[in-house]
Amino acid sequence: QETAAPATDMSDEAIIEAVGVTRLAFIATGDDEVDATTMAGLQGLTLILHQRTAAELGTPVAIHPDRDELAFYPILYWAVTQGQSPLDETGRNRINEFMRNGGMLVFDLRDPGVTGLGASALQTMTAGLDIPPLTPLPAEHVLARTFYLLREFPGRWSGGTVWVERAEGRVNDGVASVVVGSNDWAAAWATDELGRPMFPVVPGGDRQREFAFRFGVNLAMYALTGNYKSDQVHIPSILERLGQ
Repeated sequence: QETAAPATDMSDEAIIEAVGVTRLAFIATGDDEVDATTMAGLQGLTLILHQRTAAELGTPVAIHPDRDELAFYPILYWAVTQGQSPLDETGRNRINEFMRNGGMLVFDLRDPGVTGLGASALQTMTAGLDIPPLTPLPAEHVLARTFYLLREFPGRWSGGTVWVERAEGRVNDGVASVVVGSNDWAAAWATDELGRPMFPVVPGGDRQREFAFRFGVNLAMYALTGNYKSDQVHIPSILERLGQ
């Protein structure tokens, strides 16, 4: 039986601040270039969410699972890098607790062309984690229609398969605990201080970047609202049973 994660070392003031503001977060990889790109990507996505939805999010943060509390964040974005150190026991416990309590891990292998290498790195990174069985994202999945209706899920690259937890049960309000892709979403979302894109997207240009942002919006809204969209499908039959 897995032991509970140790209590956080955060101060009361830091906890109050974290609870008061919803933020996107990412796992710090130790690769400064990758982490800077991920931060810029989540900042760009946060801006898009502010412009297009009612979500009011704070500045994204980098997380170290071995010492940081994870419960304050709906999503943890995890860029897969070669040579990334496996989690220690504390980090594994905290990640597993995060998933059990409704958090969503988004793994990005960042390059469909090196799927074999990325998959090997992902396997090393996730050793000891309770990763559920995965399946290619089906067209009818809530993630494909949470805010935008989508049939493709590109990032800086396009064409890679997106994988999600195999079945959406009632656990965690129907939200998949794991999403895995290889399209380098953060690089497509990344903007500089003037709001300009930092990296080209291939091969689809501005249209591809727009769909990358739409997928990011869907990811965030999916994590924040649970299975709300799925439940709406059943409203007519529920009202009929109530005689409305």
